[in-house]
Amino acid sequence: MSDYRARLQSKMDKEREGGEEREDPSLPPSPYAPIGTNDADGRTGQGQEGGREGPQFFAAFAATMGNLVMGTCIGWSSPAGPLLAKTEQEDGFNLTDDQNSWVGCLMPAGALLGGQVGGLLMTKLGRKGAMMTGAAMFAVSYLLLVVAPNVWVIYIGRFCTGVCTGVCSIVCPVYVAETATASRRGFLGSCVQLMVTFGVMLVIVVGVSGSWRWISISCLLMIAVWIVALLFVPETPAYYLGQKKYREARESLEWLRGTIHVEEEYEDILKSVEESANLSAGIGDLFKSTNLAPFIISLWLMLGQQFSGMNAVMFYCVSIFEQSGSSMNSNVENIIIGAVQIVATIFAALVMDKAGRRILLNFSSALMVISIAVLGAFFYIADNLGDKDLAEKIELVPVASLSLFVFAFSIGFGPIPWLMMSELFSPEVKSLASSISTTFNWTLAFLVTKFFTTMVAAVTEAGAFWIFGGFTILTFLFCLFFVPETKGKSLDEIQQLFRSDKPYFLNIGPWRICKGEDSEDRRAIVQEEVY
Repeated sequence: MSDYRARLQSKMDKEREGGEEREDPSLPPSPYAPIGTNDADGRTGQGQEGGREGPQFFAAFAATMGNLVMGTCIGWSSPAGPLLAKTEQEDGFNLTDDQNSWVGCLMPAGALLGGQVGGLLMTKLGRKGAMMTGAAMFAVSYLLLVVAPNVWVIYIGRFCTGVCTGVCSIVCPVYVAETATASRRGFLGSCVQLMVTFGVMLVIVVGVSGSWRWISISCLLMIAVWIVALLFVPETPAYYLGQKKYREARESLEWLRGTIHVEEEYEDILKSVEESANLSAGIGDLFKSTNLAPFIISLWLMLGQQFSGMNAVMFYCVSIFEQSGSSMNSNVENIIIGAVQIVATIFAALVMDKAGRRILLNFSSALMVISIAVLGAFFYIADNLGDKDLAEKIELVPVASLSLFVFAFSIGFGPIPWLMMSELFSPEVKSLASSISTTFNWTLAFLVTKFFTTMVAAVTEAGAFWIFGGFTILTFLFCLFFVPETKGKSLDEIQQLFRSDKPYFLNIGPWRICKGEDSEDRRAIVQEEVY
């Protein structure tokens, strides 16, 4: 490796001096187009010191196409559920509410297994290999849904798409994190959630066609786009270095940065990988004082995300609108909700590294409480007061309140729990803690999705939405008093918060104000890459 570095340094020195570069016969040919030269298509690259951002953006797009397909899986049951409840003559299976609840909840049940499968695939096949495998699995799963002759094949297809969703939820964000620069990590990380919303919107729009089979066919087309995009991106440098493939790691990093001047970043990644290889942790390490607080924060954020009721809303959105008795077409209302989710997620991506995590979490949870309470009030009025005139006057309340709810969720509790999970944990427990947090999230998603219809039958729609609102109030208070700001802090600085002799939360705004101090530090975002 030292010989390779010496020859590489000589190559860089020649380029700086404007000398003619010769191909070193001892190095195998690069599988990627030479950077800084004209390739076979006549396109001119840029080998300047600053490099280009285009390659890392395309790599992020290729990876997050997996999240788009994942979004189609999450949103599938909303338009497909009512269609499956139709008669066999209308290409349905006469599904009952209980059967439809299984169609919804088998996806997160499969994701519980998929998260573990994703971790295994990343280790054995690499990030790119795991995504390619996940794409192939997704294709087979959606083919089952396209040709399903009965409800049991629907169940199997939904469980299998759930497994694939679990794989994507682990692998795709890791690929984005390992290929993005520090200055773009927040933005590109938010694009993971953004592509999920595009996937949800796709199935909502196609659902207007009235065919659940065509919904699945449209998902297969997105899988094809994903596979093609993956063919043009490299494996991550971090994975290559973990496998001691130093030449491939260097070439991958050069491709991603659009320049050969990547020595400093290459050394940083190598150092991080070597340090991580010597770190290991067990369950007991999570309960050490320095790890317990971030572990609890991550679990509570996951609980707040799921017990806000968002998955119940997305899985049963069309049914909710139909039960509200609104004169507006339920599919049109569903499209409005999907559009609001996309706009809000784009907004979150743009302000994530400027506003900070705490402000967005608090604002998000406060708006969700208000909107879900209003939705519950509408159903209470419609079901109990018997005032038809009043119900007609406020018939737009469901779509307005759900739009506000989805907007609030998408700017905060959609992307931030996953982002903070990657920021809070120390390197030695990150893999274990992240796996537990992800499993916890999908378990809650299964419970909320499966028992939402049961809860509605027991306490009515109004009671169900007010219960979600009550949990969200608790989440708001937790975020206000116990979730630290991570914006603008390196991963090591975040760890120092939990290694201090005094409780970490005393550095959080409300506690500092109580002590007569300024609110928490809000420094500019660090520019150097941190792995």
